[in-house]
Amino acid sequence: MFRKGDTVTVIDGGTDNPGTEGCTGTVVDDGSLSGGLIAVKGIDGRFAEAIKGYRGYTADQIKHA
Repeated sequence: MFRKGDTVTVIDGGTDNPGTEGCTGTVVDDGSLSGGLIAVKGIDGRFAEAIKGYRGYTADQIKHA
């Protein structure tokens, strides 16, 4: 469904990623190696992502941009 390099928009941040609805980012991991969570970069700034890592979403929380 989602592949590395796809541009996606968050439609539901859930309890793990509140306040990220409407943000756009790029898929860096399709979830096949991380138990189904799709890693998305570009939601936070570069510095924050370097410290905390990328945000993880399930397939129903994001859509293609």
